[in-house]
Amino acid sequence: MAALKLFSEQGYAKTSIRAIAAEAQVNVASVSYYFGDKAALYAALFSAPFGSLQSLVPDFMRPGLSLRAALHCFYQGALGPLHDGEMARQVVRLHIREMLEPTAQWQIELEKDVRAPNEAMAALLCRHLGLPQADDDLHRLTLTVTGLAFQLWSHQEVVCAMQPQLLASPAAVDQWAERLADYAMAMVATERRRRTRAQPAAPSAPTSPSPSTSSTPRRRTARRSTAP
Repeated sequence: MAALKLFSEQGYAKTSIRAIAAEAQVNVASVSYYFGDKAALYAALFSAPFGSLQSLVPDFMRPGLSLRAALHCFYQGALGPLHDGEMARQVVRLHIREMLEPTAQWQIELEKDVRAPNEAMAALLCRHLGLPQADDDLHRLTLTVTGLAFQLWSHQEVVCAMQPQLLASPAAVDQWAERLADYAMAMVATERRRRTRAQPAAPSAPTSPSPSTSSTPRRRTARRSTAP
C-alpha cells in the first residue's frame, strides 16, 4: 500500500497526499474521495486489524486456558503478521515512527494497542501467580513478557540480515511463538520462586522446657556398716 510505505519511511509530516497518489499511480481526487484528508488516511492505517494487539485479548484471556496455552496464543497472534514479510516490516516502521514522532494518533495507539493488552497480561499473570493485584515486580514481569514479541517485531531487519532462516517461512515464525512461550514460562517460574523465597518464614511453635535432672532432689541412701 502506497500510503503505508511512504508514512513508514518518511513520517506523517513529510508525506503529502500528492506523493501518496503518485506512488499509487492514481489521481489526488481519488485519494481524497475514499479517505478524506491526510489525517484520516493516516488513522485508517492504524485502525486496520493488521498487527492489532487489542484484538488478541479475548483469545489469550479465555477461561480455562493453561498459562502456557495463553502465552502461546498471545505470541502466535502478536507474531502472525510477520508471515506477511515486507508489509509487516512497514507496519513496524510505522508504529515505531509514531512513537518517535508522535501525532494525534499516538494517544489512541497507547490506549488500544499498548495499555489494554498490557493490563490484560498483568491480570493473567496475577491469576496464575495467585496475587490479589499487580505490584511493581509483577509489572516488570508483564512488560518483559509482552516485550519479547515487540523485540522480534522491531528487530526484523536485524534478524533477516544475520539469521534470515529464522523468519524465512510461516513455519519459522510459528516456531518463534513456541519458543517465546517457553521463555516466558521460565520467567514466570523464576518470579514464582523469588516470591516464595521472599515470604517470611512461619514462626515455630514454642517448645516446653524438659525438666532438668539437676533440679530433682536426690534421695540419699544410708550405707550400712557391717560389724567385723
